[in-house]
Amino acid sequence: MDVYLVQHGEALAEAQDPQRPLSEAGRAATAKVADHLAARGRCLVDPPITSIWHSGKLRAHQTAEIFARGLGSDVPLTVRPDLAPNQDPRAVADELTAMRDRPESVLLVGHLPHLARLAGLLLASDGAKSPVRFANSGVLKLAPAGTDWTVQWYVTPACV
Repeated sequence: MDVYLVQHGEALAEAQDPQRPLSEAGRAATAKVADHLAARGRCLVDPPITSIWHSGKLRAHQTAEIFARGLGSDVPLTVRPDLAPNQDPRAVADELTAMRDRPESVLLVGHLPHLARLAGLLLASDGAKSPVRFANSGVLKLAPAGTDWTVQWYVTPACV
């Protein structure tokens, strides 16, 4: 099982809209990355993504929808409140580790600092470490390597 970690697309400031939907730039950047992944198919996304989890916050849900459209509309979206910005990432890390031998992959759309802490747990066994500098709409692919996880690639809107 491979895991794709995505920081939601750029959102409007809370002062503009308290629900913080994606900005036009955030929508465009997310679509650009989703299209890039879809165009490269099995070269970048193998095994295929069979599920997309998101925090339930509007900006994460909108980002997840854009990736789902790019990957194929049959990819189900699942709300996971444990992906919210300040949630403890240990339960998600443990769940992903338990699922590591499955043939499918999952894309998680979340927020900082949660994603940074989750990456720290998976890559360095330490949620206090931040081994990745996440970018809005960027996708980090992790794959199991023995009992650990390893970075396969990282794509940001600036790269595509």
